[in-house]
Amino acid sequence: MAPATPSSPAVARKKSSSSDGSVAQPILHLVYSTRWTLGEKVGGVLGPGDIKKLPAEFQKAIRALFINKPLCCELTNLNFRDRLAREARAKGFRVLRWPIDGEASWLALGEAARLGLMAPGAAAVLLHSWHGAYEKECVPAWDYYPVLEAVAARHVLLYPSATLDQLHSEKRYRSALMPPTRCLRLSRGTGSKGAWQVQGSGSSRSGSARNAQQTVPKATEEALAQLRQEALAAGLPPGDVMVKQGLSWGGEAVTRLGPKAVAAYIKTKVLPKAPAQAKSLTILLQAKVDLVAELRWVILDGKLRGRGWRTFQKAGRGKSMSTAGMKGEQESREALAAAGLAQDEAALLRLEESMRSKVELVLAEAVADAGGQVPQFLRVDLLIDSQGRAWLGERESWGADLMKDTCNRRTRKFTRQDPSRTEVAAAMIARASRSAKLGSTKRKALGREAPGQKVSFRSKTLGSKKRKAPAADTAARKKRQVKRLL
Repeated sequence: MAPATPSSPAVARKKSSSSDGSVAQPILHLVYSTRWTLGEKVGGVLGPGDIKKLPAEFQKAIRALFINKPLCCELTNLNFRDRLAREARAKGFRVLRWPIDGEASWLALGEAARLGLMAPGAAAVLLHSWHGAYEKECVPAWDYYPVLEAVAARHVLLYPSATLDQLHSEKRYRSALMPPTRCLRLSRGTGSKGAWQVQGSGSSRSGSARNAQQTVPKATEEALAQLRQEALAAGLPPGDVMVKQGLSWGGEAVTRLGPKAVAAYIKTKVLPKAPAQAKSLTILLQAKVDLVAELRWVILDGKLRGRGWRTFQKAGRGKSMSTAGMKGEQESREALAAAGLAQDEAALLRLEESMRSKVELVLAEAVADAGGQVPQFLRVDLLIDSQGRAWLGERESWGADLMKDTCNRRTRKFTRQDPSRTEVAAAMIARASRSAKLGSTKRKALGREAPGQKVSFRSKTLGSKKRKAPAADTAARKKRQVKRLL
């Protein structure tokens, strides 16, 4: 499938540099999904033919709710894609579009990056990882990260924040503000049955399904015993455990269970549903917080911006959080008042401001996890319990939606959004502009490059003069194959 660009990626690559080695026009690679169709749940009941029979206003509503709505993050939708492209063009960027309609085009993108077929510049990859098939903006994790790493290796990655995204998606990050938590990191064995084992645990029969079943329950039992002690020490009730599965979001794979039910739940409900291609899986066992309300605070370019309240209702035991529903801003404020934590607007403001230092702590932890780089976008979700204590619910890297419909303190209406999508798009392109200027300065300082020595265009796959390169016809044939897929 050819990208919707004025020229092929290879031609764009050649045109991106002038004769003196400086960048003639900065480039933004815009990678996005074209698989905007009805999901499995809705599609099984309501088909495209049924939609066409409905009145026009109903068709528009269904398209907004079920077709054009992303599965994960609103910053991957078509509206934000077009907004980002407009902002880039307004700042002098040439926008090269890379439409992704499934496995072939996604893997071809990775090969294009590795083979140097993508011109140097910035890249926004408006897709997300999960443990599922290719659907809407979501890509199977085992395909997603190798391609993302290939793009990030040669381009300024504006979206997502690759390191933090993977840590968040796989539930592998830690924080001083987390409730007592125990982590089970599982890997699929190499035996014929591919049994799951706890990483780092010893096993005399690593390929044995029977032995793996013993290993995982044993590790779970030990983790639950430690979790109980830590929960009691933190003043949290030990009677409920929150089981959180990696590569999931929106409460879909977050379940409240009694401690005695956890091991069986993992064995019968979690592991059998893991896709065969998944080689590892992280499961968090977390003490349940006596939740009153959840404060969500957005950070843009390292600065704390808008904040608002959203709160999951209490789910029944054995049920995922997504089935419980969610309280909005007004309902969350009422819950805080009922708990005696914030009876009026002034008290609510004091409560929110008292959480600022905690949000800054989580930001500092994220910067450390990202190797010192300040993430351009971050959302910190704090769980406020009945004692007014704050616990970290999530540190959303790029899968987070913006906070909207929060209270405008001047009008007392729930119309505020800070930052707006326009501001986020502008910040991303501003970062791309700074990177483009820095890259241009570095190239000019190095002087004119000899023909064929532009290292930024070369792929490690093709080798270098210091290493034995593949045969020229093999490399050329591989490039032709990739171009056909694109």
